[in-house]
Amino acid sequence: MALEQNLILNLPFDEADGSTVAYDFAANRHDAEIVGCPFVVGKRGNCLRFPGEGYAEVPANVIPLTGNFTILAWVKANKYADGVTGKRIGLFCNTALLEGSREIWIDVNPDSWGFLTIKKAGNTVTLYLDTQRVSSVTLPAALTGIAIIQDVYGTEYGYADLDEVKVYNVALSDDDIAGSLNSVSQLEYYLNGVNFREMGIRVESSNGVTDLPKLKQAASVDWPDYHGKVVDLANKRYEEREITLNCWLKASGKIDFVERVNRLFEILREDGTARLMISIHPTKPLLYEVYAPDGIAFNKRWRDDKMIGTFSLKLKEPDPVKRVVRHQPINDASREVSISLKTDKVVNVYWGDGTVTEDVYGDFTGAKALKHTYAENGVYYVVIAGVIEEITDFSTNGIIVWNRL
Repeated sequence: MALEQNLILNLPFDEADGSTVAYDFAANRHDAEIVGCPFVVGKRGNCLRFPGEGYAEVPANVIPLTGNFTILAWVKANKYADGVTGKRIGLFCNTALLEGSREIWIDVNPDSWGFLTIKKAGNTVTLYLDTQRVSSVTLPAALTGIAIIQDVYGTEYGYADLDEVKVYNVALSDDDIAGSLNSVSQLEYYLNGVNFREMGIRVESSNGVTDLPKLKQAASVDWPDYHGKVVDLANKRYEEREITLNCWLKASGKIDFVERVNRLFEILREDGTARLMISIHPTKPLLYEVYAPDGIAFNKRWRDDKMIGTFSLKLKEPDPVKRVVRHQPINDASREVSISLKTDKVVNVYWGDGTVTEDVYGDFTGAKALKHTYAENGVYYVVIAGVIEEITDFSTNGIIVWNRL
């Protein structure tokens, strides 16, 4: 598969409806401005719907038209009102030569998703549908523009749904294209950045990771001459989140077993909370700042060869309500993430590199915005935990992955 460094645009379109921005998860961050297009349920998560009027604009010339590139996208042509048009999708290539344009048309089923691939290698542009090659065109001159078009002529813009757009600055092989269609984010568990698999641990099942925590005891009045109770259910507050991971650990022998167990214990013995990350999506993991109050007891049988021990990892998350921001520094100029907010309730900010800013409250906007500089390049997830529903004037130079988790 192409290296991540070759991914120059990555628009999952997973924002909530009403958003005016679609975040780019590629390293250089070319977020798209959304005008007149709703976000609806898509192929995977949400997608962007083009109703014939709106558009999404990336404010940069991202696609290297004179070089090689590959565009991948899930596309669904929506049924048009006349019942006749809207059943074909075309690829249009414009060149520097007068009358040098080229096009390819394919028949599609309206309201059905198709995995569209456009690949340019040299002066040849090839169109694929669901990894199958449709056709190729040879360009007579340098490519100056490229577009996906429809046989709908009563609208100015597209009449379709678009999901998971990716652009690479290389021409992917047919195997790479097929791999992109079949790629599904594997469920992975991490503790302070260490993959459970590296410790030989497999998670068989989990409890509590997506559950709603228990409500704290609400103020109530029990009037003797009324039925039931009067309960104050405004401004609900929640108890700690409780998470249980039912695991088993495989080792090559007694010493290997003890060493793997000790590695897990070392992480849990560190000061402060540990970052539990459950990867369920390439750009939207589940994140928890947890500790283990009850210790860990293994059910095992000592052996000289392969050993397997089972255990339940019981964790608690003190701050169960949070907002998650993603930041990806790629050089010295992009190392800093900023968080601007106002809050009258104390919140904690976990920066994703093991550091935390505690007891944040007041006005942190403008020049007073919270800022953090990362020592190394990579992908970091910032967790703002507390009574986030009362935060106002929130803004960031990162990507809001979860507005509330």
